[in-house]
Amino acid sequence: MIVYADLRYPDKVGVGVFKQEIFRRVPPGIDIIDLNVKGPIGSPFSPVAISRALARNRAKSAVFFSPGHVPPFQIRLPSIVTVHDLQHLHFCSIFHVAYYELVLKPLYRRCRKIICVSEYTRNEFLGWSGISESRVIAIHNGVSDVFRREVSGEGFKFAYAFYPGKHRVYKNKVRLLRAYAESALPRKDVHMVFTGHPAKFLLREAERCGISQLVRFVGDVSTEEMLKLYKGALLVPYVSLHEGFGLPILEAMAAGVPVLVSNTTAMPEVAGDAAMLVNPHSVNDIVNGLNTLAFDEGERAVRIKLGKERAKRFTWDAAAEKVWEAVAGEAVLPYDRAPLANAG
Repeated sequence: MIVYADLRYPDKVGVGVFKQEIFRRVPPGIDIIDLNVKGPIGSPFSPVAISRALARNRAKSAVFFSPGHVPPFQIRLPSIVTVHDLQHLHFCSIFHVAYYELVLKPLYRRCRKIICVSEYTRNEFLGWSGISESRVIAIHNGVSDVFRREVSGEGFKFAYAFYPGKHRVYKNKVRLLRAYAESALPRKDVHMVFTGHPAKFLLREAERCGISQLVRFVGDVSTEEMLKLYKGALLVPYVSLHEGFGLPILEAMAAGVPVLVSNTTAMPEVAGDAAMLVNPHSVNDIVNGLNTLAFDEGERAVRIKLGKERAKRFTWDAAAEKVWEAVAGEAVLPYDRAPLANAG
């Protein structure tokens, strides 16, 4: 069986982690052909670029599969794509919303299957797209065993809370900084550490809150460095406004760190009862959560224990098995006889 794949997604983002873990576990009998699609993933012409790449690669029996959300513009092969979230509909420009409505939605309706990484994302996608439920499946992400390794934490000379991820607006870092400034953490010399490079809007907020000297950005980090940052953290406040899954929740739990998690979108589904849930729109809620998980030893111990057990339920082996089962299930007709999927 031949699977044509769009593998442009960068390794260090959530989609890239999914790509790496799923394609490391390709079962026997499936041959992956990287289409080497030209151009950036985020280009509005990305579906056309995929179709052009497919036109150069024709097999008698094949499937197109993408670990990301961009489908081909025109295709007669069975097509499967992976939708990780729909945050573009909530936190991006009207042009993004229009592109999703006018371009991506019709293309999704031509796909044979859509894989979503959580039940929340599946339900949101179904409500938005109007596609038949039978063609949209939920397959949870996993968490790598690397985050369960016993290693020394990052060698900072201070205690810290750690928030991994990009500085996008929906990550809610401005509100987190306000809550951090009002909490007991600065008075106890507990710093706030972010991955990525300093963002001007976060630097301005830290200065406004009088906590600039306690906020640190560690830049781009490797998986090994990320593990050390988790291991050394007092807690992980993952108070995003919108997540289709939330890999750092499970990574932190696997590493043995208590996690503060938003009570919205897919995050409660992933965290279960192992994390402390807060309203991400409430500074006061976040303040109370930070204080509790940083200084209440009993609560910390409970969350750490529950978190380790919770993380064991999510494995990339299980995720990959389900993904490749879904892909293989569509390889039933040769190229020149494969019909387009019906809309709806």
